Amino acid sequence: MKKFIKTRTAKYADTLFGGGTVSPGIRDMQLNPLSLTFPQELEQEYFANYFNKSLSRIRFSLLLAIVLFAVFGFLDAALAGEKKFVLWWIRYACICPGVLAIFLFSFSRHFRQHMQFSIALSMIWAGFFVVHMILVAPPPASYSYYAGLILIFMYGYTFVGLRFVWASLAGWVIVVLYELASLLIKAPVSVLINNNFFFICANTIGMFSCYSIELSSRRDFYFSKLLEMEREKVQMANRELEMRVQARTEQLMQANRTLEVEIQERKRAEKELIQAQKMEAIGTLAGGIAHDFNNILTAVIGYAELGMHKKLIGQEKTEYIFTQILKAGNRAKDLIKHILTFSRQRDEERIPVKFGSLIKEALKLVCVGLPRHIQIQENIRAVDDTVFADPTQVYQIIMNLCTNAAYAMKENGGILEVALDDLHIDSASKGPFPDLCPGDYLKLTVRDSGAGIDPKLIDRIFDPFFTTKALGEGTGMGLSVVHGIVKSYGGKILVSGELGKGTAFSVLLPRLEEKAGNQTQEKDIAMLTGSEQILFIDDEHTSVEVASKMLEEMGYSVVATTNVLEALALFNANPDRFDLVITDKNMPCMTGFDFGREILRIKPDIPVILCTGYMDLYDMDKAKELGFRDILKKPFLMRDMAEVIRCVLDRSTLQ
Repeated sequence: MKKFIKTRTAKYADTLFGGGTVSPGIRDMQLNPLSLTFPQELEQEYFANYFNKSLSRIRFSLLLAIVLFAVFGFLDAALAGEKKFVLWWIRYACICPGVLAIFLFSFSRHFRQHMQFSIALSMIWAGFFVVHMILVAPPPASYSYYAGLILIFMYGYTFVGLRFVWASLAGWVIVVLYELASLLIKAPVSVLINNNFFFICANTIGMFSCYSIELSSRRDFYFSKLLEMEREKVQMANRELEMRVQARTEQLMQANRTLEVEIQERKRAEKELIQAQKMEAIGTLAGGIAHDFNNILTAVIGYAELGMHKKLIGQEKTEYIFTQILKAGNRAKDLIKHILTFSRQRDEERIPVKFGSLIKEALKLVCVGLPRHIQIQENIRAVDDTVFADPTQVYQIIMNLCTNAAYAMKENGGILEVALDDLHIDSASKGPFPDLCPGDYLKLTVRDSGAGIDPKLIDRIFDPFFTTKALGEGTGMGLSVVHGIVKSYGGKILVSGELGKGTAFSVLLPRLEEKAGNQTQEKDIAMLTGSEQILFIDDEHTSVEVASKMLEEMGYSVVATTNVLEALALFNANPDRFDLVITDKNMPCMTGFDFGREILRIKPDIPVILCTGYMDLYDMDKAKELGFRDILKKPFLMRDMAEVIRCVLDRSTLQ
């Protein structure tokens, strides 16, 4: 077969790939002009291709034929009178069951071998009984059943896709049956002659139509084989080219080996220089940190000493002194942030940003990379869309969710909907969001109409390195990073979807309410307070003393200690005495994680807050896993501490 194709490829390749057109004839394709068959090996391949493409259409055609035969039973009642019961028996007991048997046989593994014979048999079977119905029906009603034979011709020659030889055989058998039946019909001779002429012409036209359809199908198949052979030639040429490139590459590698010693020496010198530059940069950074910290400490210590000598400065300057100490503390806080940024443990700058504007900017970039069969629907319905966040990280959230949605629709296309809405959560409506504090939120929804997601996978999609993409198309870190960002903002990410119905991701972020300066001052004055009993543990005496004073100022009763074992003994002696536990993370004898685990083992429903000056994503996940309700980052302002404590206590009460 390949030899046969190759002899024809040279003749048509220049025309096919040179911009011209060509239409090989029957002789060129070595087709039998009567049976329309290729040489044996190519014929077997064509039949396999024909079977795979035609099976669904054949089954549909058989089912449609059964439905039409069944539905047109009303004609028997309208035209045949008393003969309708005989006609119904022929229609429903003979024709429909026979065609149904062929339909059921199409699901057998033997159907491929006997497909043409089976379809032709169904055509003859139906034709035989339609002719029988013509004999049974009284004239002139019998003339109306001639249309049934025409429908059988149409099915066999065109719609069902029967091959020319088998369709012609079945068609002429039906014509012969009708000729025999016409001898038994007592109808006018002119009518019989007219009908016979009509049927013979219709059958002949059907033969030519079927012949043309099959010839076109075989010509398309022949062209596909020509193209396949050309692709093989191109692949062979590519392989030969790759071999030449590989040989040339080996020569170049051999030449490069002679330079390895010199290159290694040069690289060694470069590494030493880079290392020296690194050490110099680290030394410069350390000096700058020490300089800034000394300036900060100078302000803190100096103003603190002035505050101790009220006789020297007067009472009116006390507020000014404490303001300067607070400013110096904030400078130290910012400096720590810069250090963490430099060490790549944290790289963010949270500012008030317009969520809707970021969505619009991100979608501009998304649109550029989307194929045409994916449409974007943008619905920014939020009235006040300000959030306190890092613009780059918010941009990262939007881009990641949109690119994932586009990937889900890359095959069949669809609609990518991006919406932003207002959402208010209070104690009555926070059922679906038990870990969110009451307040106003912005809800970002990214919905696609793609293949959807298996509900069994929803609990795993935020795991690091988990992905449903093919190898090399994704790392599985995108959604994990988005989950970490949203979590760090005090928000929540939700996912919903079903197989075949698309997927929707919803991101909830706290909305920022911008107020005037005097309103902000009123907020600072309106400190959140309480009267609960709190156990506070930190190994630093200064931290314990400052935190205790802050908590007492808020109205809480405080038991504070620097000894973690002592704190554990106090709690174990009377667990119901305390409403909340706040513990430092890094302490001697026992870490804050271990202490919290023991506390929750004694009293599982006690709310525990972890207090730390440094926290990475691993620590945040571990704290959540152990059951900590929230994290309080040092250095903390009194107002921030009050909000975290009140939120945790209120949430614990609701639960």
